[in-house]
Amino acid sequence: MSEPENIGDKVWKIFDTLKTAGEKISQAWEEEVIEVDTFSSIQRGTLDFDLLEADIKKIHRRIEQKGASVLGSRLVLDERKKMMEIKTYSQKGEKNFVNTVTAEVKRVTNIPADIMAEMKSKGRIELSLRFDD
Repeated sequence: MSEPENIGDKVWKIFDTLKTAGEKISQAWEEEVIEVDTFSSIQRGTLDFDLLEADIKKIHRRIEQKGASVLGSRLVLDERKKMMEIKTYSQKGEKNFVNTVTAEVKRVTNIPADIMAEMKSKGRIELSLRFDD
């Protein structure tokens, strides 16, 4: 049977855990600004869903050119907030990174029927994307 820890030991253990966690989080996640102006899929607040895949692949190539491995992307379309968010997750060495792109989207064209139905019923969709080139 082990000895019970005293309050001071517990406080130091919690403090050390929080400090270590904060350091790991700050080292692990970095955000890089990716300009939505370069997207061919968004013009004047209208998202052309057919062109979105090519824009996301450009993000992946850009990240890979910097020597990182792309783990995948997550697309969120929120009808209520009128916004789109793309988070691309990558890894370089032991570090993980997330690159985020957000844009105002008032209208979506060329969206598949099943995705449109989900967005109409839930008000938003989240899609996980990974491309095998």
